[in-house]
Amino acid sequence: MTSGTIYDISVPISNQLPCWPGDPGIQVQRTLDLQNGDPATVSFLQMGSHTGTHVDAFSHFKKEGQSLDEMSLSIYVGRALVVEIEDPEKITLGELQRNPSFLDLRKAERVLFKTVNSRNNWHTQPFNEHFCHLNPHAADFLIELGMKLVGIDYLSVEGFHAKTLYEEEAPTHHRLMNAGVYIVEGLNLKGIQPGWYEMICLPMKIADGDGAPARVILRETTE
Repeated sequence: MTSGTIYDISVPISNQLPCWPGDPGIQVQRTLDLQNGDPATVSFLQMGSHTGTHVDAFSHFKKEGQSLDEMSLSIYVGRALVVEIEDPEKITLGELQRNPSFLDLRKAERVLFKTVNSRNNWHTQPFNEHFCHLNPHAADFLIELGMKLVGIDYLSVEGFHAKTLYEEEAPTHHRLMNAGVYIVEGLNLKGIQPGWYEMICLPMKIADGDGAPARVILRETTE
């Protein structure tokens, strides 16, 4: 296998990046600056553990779930399938079954969903309550396929109004986590073509962490 172009599918952390309502806000502030005559440039960073491109540890929703430092890095690195979604509201079982990538999806262990969120440059816009999310029935299907990791191009796989839509509290998170499926959120897949890539996702190593920002890249591969 030979490697090709590298794509950075992480979003930049800045004071303008939208946050999930109720999460800690982002503050990036220079405390020392060479331009001001200081001996070095140093910044103060304040943000929540689920800021921008990030991973969810199982402890995020499960009391006895693994914390971030207990989870396996091997799941975050490996062959991944990018699947493009047309529905502007949600990723449904029906669309997955009709998707041009369906046959590849059945062979995948890691899937990254490219939705209207990426086309709308979500990371430069105010928080959008109506972002495209993963329907829990579609999550069940991915579990049946044996998926190990699911990624999406917004701050959550879960719809903002999930309880209203599905009459359950965070059903997509719970179903995926109960099945041991890793979750990566906040991706930027604009300009990424559907198909196979090598994914490398390295979250910050936070002791007893419920999640952490991550740098995620895709690399074109030729087998």
